[in-house]
Amino acid sequence: MEKLLFFDYSALVIDVVLLGCMLLRKMTNGKLNKFFIFLAAMAVFTNTMDIIAVSFDKSGGLYIVEKMVYHSIYLLLRAFTSFFCMSYIIVLTDSWYKAARTNFKKLLLFLPVALAIILMVSNIFTHHVFYIDDAGVYTRGSLFFLLYVINGYYVIYSFYKVFINRKMLSLAKMFSIYAGSLLMICAAAVQFLMPHVLIDMFANATGLLFLFMMVQRPEEITDNETGLIKLSAYDPEIRRCFINKKRETLIMLKITNYTVIREMLSYKDSVCVKKKVADTIKAVMKELRLHGDVYYTESGNYRIVTDERNAQKINAAAQRLNDEYKESIEHNGMKLNLIMCICITVIPDDIDNIDALIALGEDLKNQYTGNVLFASEISSKVRYNIMRDMDVILENAVSADEFEIYYQPIFSLREERFNSAEALIRLKTEKYGYLSPEIFIPAAEKSGSIHRIGQIVMEKVCAFIGSEQFDELGLDYIEINLSPAQCMEDNLAKKLIAIMKKNNVMPDQVNLEITETASGEIQNTIMKNIRTLHRAGISLSLDDFGTGYSNMTRIAALPFRIIKLDKTFARIDSNPNMVIVLENVIKMIKALNMKIVVEGIETRELVEKFRELECEYIQGFYYSKPLPKEKFIEFLLQNNKKV
Repeated sequence: MEKLLFFDYSALVIDVVLLGCMLLRKMTNGKLNKFFIFLAAMAVFTNTMDIIAVSFDKSGGLYIVEKMVYHSIYLLLRAFTSFFCMSYIIVLTDSWYKAARTNFKKLLLFLPVALAIILMVSNIFTHHVFYIDDAGVYTRGSLFFLLYVINGYYVIYSFYKVFINRKMLSLAKMFSIYAGSLLMICAAAVQFLMPHVLIDMFANATGLLFLFMMVQRPEEITDNETGLIKLSAYDPEIRRCFINKKRETLIMLKITNYTVIREMLSYKDSVCVKKKVADTIKAVMKELRLHGDVYYTESGNYRIVTDERNAQKINAAAQRLNDEYKESIEHNGMKLNLIMCICITVIPDDIDNIDALIALGEDLKNQYTGNVLFASEISSKVRYNIMRDMDVILENAVSADEFEIYYQPIFSLREERFNSAEALIRLKTEKYGYLSPEIFIPAAEKSGSIHRIGQIVMEKVCAFIGSEQFDELGLDYIEINLSPAQCMEDNLAKKLIAIMKKNNVMPDQVNLEITETASGEIQNTIMKNIRTLHRAGISLSLDDFGTGYSNMTRIAALPFRIIKLDKTFARIDSNPNMVIVLENVIKMIKALNMKIVVEGIETRELVEKFRELECEYIQGFYYSKPLPKEKFIEFLLQNNKKV
């Protein structure tokens, strides 16, 4: 029966379209993209060989040599196609090193395809796989079925790899892989039983189409602005590394002044700058022949993921990029200085979990030195394990009451006594000891546990204010910090007032501190809370004045009684112009009938300078560091009697 090429032609069209889509859309970054392009090209070549071979069969001539050559190439390529399809699955699950870890596993991988090569080479002499008879007719030999066995083996092996790595794949990806594989098995069975129905390559093309639409999905893994692989692909890739315990090296690049650059340029120009950085990274890797995947993980963050087989290339690439961005770059007639922090990280040696790696990446903005950094030198596994476990740590701290309240005395220059104090939260865990508020407060705001923590602080401080001990200290009030997240809590004012009433705390015994950041978020909920608290007689202060964009109009519109100058204002010795700024700032604040607390004072000289500037209150290590409640009580009983 005459062979029909209709399915082969259709398959060729699908393969060419898939290959064209990948190349024309420049979806060439990343090993998975590259492997898929290779698969599509392999399918085009294999399909072409099949069409040529069958065309010679249908030509009516003998063409014995030509038929032997093209049929041999096609059958050998078909075996290799199955092998590479299986390899794609292994690359997808990032488990190549596991699949070829031992000699036995290597044998399982490569023996079948090696057998196919032996069969096709020996067939030239034995004709056991196929032969061309004297009439020029293509005829299957006694060992032809082994080629189908080899192809079937790789399909089953692929099924197995998908199953054992199912945690790394979504249901949609698993379905598309299984559906495509089953289609190829059915098509192979049909073609084996009915040789004239050439459906095998069409099934293979359909399987590739499934992979393209459901697994590959180029539009979901490629960042259109930089042409690099984006965050949605980086995260699962790194997670697979940790799951498989695969050793990889990351070159982490962060533009630390990215926000400033983005705000300074137009959207179009900022995209061009990001693209320039991406192109520079790829150019350096190409020049040094460093093979790896390059990701853009948003907000000025780039990641190069490679293995550690050639550490010299990794170090050289990092150093080259570091040198590149010590110089300004030109764009549209402007010279831009990109402050690029670069860190080499080996996983899992330096970092052993994804959350710790993310924490390290976010922390790079604080680590810039101008030199290439090494995670092994700057990171502590304990620190990043803390970041990984932070949600659990906070949950346990709330349930086990592990939070402590420390108090830092505030000195009144006019009354010459300590008249107030700031309540500061501390966390001491059984496993990690004391944790800095700079670590756990942002995590609490992110997770939402800041609301429960804020209530704990208010309960403990109000219980202290309502105690007999507090009456003996001669303090007017205690300052309590409110985070921006707390300020946006709908029933915050009602809750705080209820806690104060429960502990018999008078409104004038509490002063609530709101950061400049929170005061800038003038939302209805925040304004409602501020007004309710003010009407209840609770005074408010603006904390960290001078650290952000200080809008005096906005500050004047809010009922603040106290403005707390940030500790940066205490550096007047290092900058003579600061005195001029301070004099005018203080004059404006006093004109608004607000009092001033100066934070971060550590010397007697500074105390006297701010006394001359007529500031009312001083807070800092010169008088006392933050103290636990019992030591704070002891400190005040001793010192307030002396003044």
